[in-house]
Amino acid sequence: MNKKSALTLGSIGGVLVILIIIIAFIMMGQHKTSSQSTSSKLPKINQAKVMKRIDYEIFSMNNDGRYVENVDNNPAYVDGEKVGDRTITGLVYDSVGRPGNMDMVGSFNFFKEHGIENLVTIWHKDGNSFVAKGYFVVKETGAKYPFAFEFNAGYMITQEWYGRDIKI
Repeated sequence: MNKKSALTLGSIGGVLVILIIIIAFIMMGQHKTSSQSTSSKLPKINQAKVMKRIDYEIFSMNNDGRYVENVDNNPAYVDGEKVGDRTITGLVYDSVGRPGNMDMVGSFNFFKEHGIENLVTIWHKDGNSFVAKGYFVVKETGAKYPFAFEFNAGYMITQEWYGRDIKI
């Protein structure tokens, strides 16, 4: 083999190696990592359905926990403190700064009904639940009172937070 044909063969071989490397990079770029594929497959959160569930939980006088996944667990927090056996409405009443006997409060009637503002919904990274947070509006003052609800993928409430210290 003479010098000219060796040089030509080497050039062709070099171009082929470069093409193979480029094709390999292109093929790797088309594969998604597991976190990319999971996040892209998350369904859009139905804001109207979320608002309906929150409205029912807060303003329904049935008090049946229809949209709460585990009513017996009572997974609610007011101002960063677990509610436990106390009433959520009474603690929120006190947290809002309402005068009077907080043990006598039976409903959230001090909030504007359907008065949810700045509702934001965010999926958790695992895709099994999401958080909806926003503000209730106090009827008399117009003040905004923060809240957050965690929902499972079936739109059932799994946790509730009201007032200060919402850490999600």
